[in-house]
Amino acid sequence: MARQRRKVETTAGEQPASAQTSTPPQVRPRRLRERLSLAGFDTWSTTVRSIFLNALFLVAVIIVFPVLVSQFRRDEVVIEPIAVPEALSKEGLTADVAASRVWDGLQDVTAKAKTSKASISAIPQSRRVEFSFPDSGFSIESLIFHVRRLFNAYETRISGEFVCSDKECARAGLRLRLRVVRDTVEIIDLPPIGDEPERQYFADAASSIMASLDPFVAIAADAEKEPLRATTLARRLIRSHHKDAKWAYNLVGLIRYNASDLPAAIEDFQAAIALDAGFLPARLNLGNVLRVSGDLDGAQAEFKEVHSRDAHNALAVEGFSDIAMARKKPDDAIKFLIEAADLDPENPRYYAKAGKIELDRGNKDQGVSLLRRSLELDPGYIVAFAYLASMYVGDGNYQEAEKVFRDAADYSPANADAQAQDANLLALLHKWDAAAERYDRARTIEPGNASYWLEYAHCLQALGKQKEALGALDAAVKLAPDKAEIYSALGDSYRDSDRKPEAIAAYKKFLELDKTNSPTRPIIQRFIEILSG
Repeated sequence: MARQRRKVETTAGEQPASAQTSTPPQVRPRRLRERLSLAGFDTWSTTVRSIFLNALFLVAVIIVFPVLVSQFRRDEVVIEPIAVPEALSKEGLTADVAASRVWDGLQDVTAKAKTSKASISAIPQSRRVEFSFPDSGFSIESLIFHVRRLFNAYETRISGEFVCSDKECARAGLRLRLRVVRDTVEIIDLPPIGDEPERQYFADAASSIMASLDPFVAIAADAEKEPLRATTLARRLIRSHHKDAKWAYNLVGLIRYNASDLPAAIEDFQAAIALDAGFLPARLNLGNVLRVSGDLDGAQAEFKEVHSRDAHNALAVEGFSDIAMARKKPDDAIKFLIEAADLDPENPRYYAKAGKIELDRGNKDQGVSLLRRSLELDPGYIVAFAYLASMYVGDGNYQEAEKVFRDAADYSPANADAQAQDANLLALLHKWDAAAERYDRARTIEPGNASYWLEYAHCLQALGKQKEALGALDAAVKLAPDKAEIYSALGDSYRDSDRKPEAIAAYKKFLELDKTNSPTRPIIQRFIEILSG
């Protein structure tokens, strides 16, 4: 009995130590099944997903934070849709299209300025790409917007609308009102559109915007057409200690150089360098002016300074070439030009200059080879074509010269000068139909060029089309009423049309305007005598 009682107590009581440290065989499959169950897998996957998402978020913050900082520091200009009347919208000029036209105008003004200075970065709102996190409504753009507002660093925005001048809201009477919004609002009112071409109207609007956002670019864009005004405005920037004062000095120096005022140009370029010793455009310009003025050592020093600061500056190497030519070392000049071409491999100018040097010293094969290399980089580079054509013309080979310019005109159908150059050679060859076609293209591309209308009329006269020639000459007179040659051509067409009074009047106008004592004066005077009977 005692033996049985101990057995029962052992069974009913606590388990032995060996039983406590090991898992019964029937429990292990049960735990494995729990881990492999749907609930267990869900718990495990949730944990892994949380770790992965947290790690991904950390990586995203590390990557996106610099992007946010760069975007916050970037002064981007956003062009909002421009409100337009319904009549304009029906013609295709919608609000988004008008914003794009303003954008085009800004590009035109920047290109016209011909400056290496970085300008504003503008984009229409409709073309912005915004990134937002799915299902959250949170976007990087909204974050940047609110951070800018927090620090009063407002993004520049351009908005506006077209204002009607009457109830009919006629296109000619419409005028554009723009608002440049930063921390303040500047209102820009443009005159009515009138008969001004649409592209020029928006370019004028963009110029007014640039005058507010980047005044130097706006000044530089008008420097070629209005140098005195550009000089005055640039001096104002300098006196106001504007951040672009060095660029203003550089611009004034270029204007002085173009006016052949070399001492004044040197002073302005040196003033720009005094503001910033590392301002390479001014050093390059100073080197060129010193070379032209005869100070070759001073020019060499400036180009060396640029080269020491930027060993890959092709313009400095080109400067070495120009100095070598001034010192009558054409071999060194060509070597430097080839080096510059390697540094700036997409620019055809260096091979063209080297080719011209070879042609000038009688090495036609080498010159033609270099000019062909220039044309391989830019098949429409008119300078290389001109050098080749001049060589053929000098040899009296007008046929080959015309082929050269024909290639240029065909490659650049929108280049009026290329069309006119080919037309001139076709006229020399008395190919009047082809010449008239080329001049017709040139005048269509640049309808404001009176010379194209005059030469077109000459071709029509040679073809016996006097009525069409008179129409072209009438357009030329409106564009250049003081150009004597137009009245000589008018007299010829009137004479050949048997309109004697008009011919006499035109010839007399030619004699009145001709200030060059043209060799045709005796002929014109004889025509007047004959027509007067």
